[in-house]
Amino acid sequence: MSERETTTITLKSGKQASVKTYLTARERNDLRGVFFGNFKIDAVGGKPEIKEIDGSVLGKAEEKLIDLAVVSFDGSNENILQRLLDGSTADYDEVVAEAGKIEGGNFTAAK
Repeated sequence: MSERETTTITLKSGKQASVKTYLTARERNDLRGVFFGNFKIDAVGGKPEIKEIDGSVLGKAEEKLIDLAVVSFDGSNENILQRLLDGSTADYDEVVAEAGKIEGGNFTAAK
């Protein structure tokens, strides 16, 4: 299999991040698993109804998305998630927003 296409963005901080242009079906399913693994669902009247959601699901999903979609950050492909978590919230939020575009998820920074 050939190397997957990426896009490189320059963050407001001047740092750069390279993000895959798409997720494979396997990667997308891994990301969905974060959500589905944190929902409690009951069937009500023959329809599924979410009964309980783990409050940490968005953070877990953002971290999974970074793991799956971000190829490099600030010139390195080493420990991307940890470096983003240890850095500025602005960089983290920008990378999550860009990575969220490829999945079509709603991973945007709080206003």
